[in-house]
Amino acid sequence: MTGKEDGCGCKVESVRTDYGLQYRDDQLVQKWQSGVSVRKLTENLNKDIIEAALSAANVTQHQWSRSPVYEALTTDELSEAEEIEIRRELDRAGVDVEQLSSDLVSHQTVYRHLKQCLGATKDDSQTPDERRQKAKDTVFALQQRLETVTESTLETLQSAGIADLGETDVLVDLNVVCSDCGRSMGFETAVRDGCSCNNT
Repeated sequence: MTGKEDGCGCKVESVRTDYGLQYRDDQLVQKWQSGVSVRKLTENLNKDIIEAALSAANVTQHQWSRSPVYEALTTDELSEAEEIEIRRELDRAGVDVEQLSSDLVSHQTVYRHLKQCLGATKDDSQTPDERRQKAKDTVFALQQRLETVTESTLETLQSAGIADLGETDVLVDLNVVCSDCGRSMGFETAVRDGCSCNNT
């Protein structure tokens, strides 16, 4: 951090002011430099914005605990029907959904705030083990998201009478096949050990 004063005028500062968020730049920089990803910082900021908007309308998030407001406004993890239902409920509660959606920030915006507004720098050097763990965290998060989206889609089809299914569990199995020897292995094994054919 270069010690620049607040008042950069970017979207991060604007929404922080508009929603009355206690969001200190020095804490933001510290978290980023300690390893918290920009995407996670962005998610936390957007959840704070949503919470402030709901509080202003005397609404609590637990009313949509099965279909969280954050997921409805920022991700594809819910079915279209669930997203529409939440948006309608928010609108009936007096929340300006379009304005709220517009006020949410992207991870690119947060990154520019860190780099350009605050002049923050970060040591990106990582050990091999740290890089492996980061890779696993990224892929496993996507795997979990795929399971969630699939479960939600199946539930929607069942509710509509399109799919005739009983109780289901969705399992996403990720395998990696070595093109040199044809060996199949789990993703975690591939990241940790590679393929034995490269050691012969």
